[in-house]
Amino acid sequence: MFIRFFALLMFCLTASGAWAGPKTSTDKIVDHFMELDGNGSESVSLSEYMAMVNQRARVRFREMDANRDGEVTDAEYRDFWQQKKAQWYRLER
Repeated sequence: MFIRFFALLMFCLTASGAWAGPKTSTDKIVDHFMELDGNGSESVSLSEYMAMVNQRARVRFREMDANRDGEVTDAEYRDFWQQKKAQWYRLER
C-alpha cells in the first residue's frame, strides 16, 4: 500500500513540476506568454497574440492622445515621449 501511495505521490509531484526546481527568468517569460492561450490548446495562435498586441496598442494610443480626439499630434507625441522615455530607455551611457 505504501509503495503505491509513494509511486502515486512521485508521479503527481513530477507531473506538476513541483520538483523541477526554481523557475528561471525565461521560464517565467514563457509562462506569461502562454497565458495568451485563451482556448486551452497549449499553443498561442496568431489571433490570440494579435488580441494582446491590439489591446496594448489601444492603451498606448490613449496615453499619447492627450485631448482624446482620436488623433495624436506632433505636440502630443513629443509630450508623451518626454514623459515616458525615461521608463523605457537609458539614453545616457
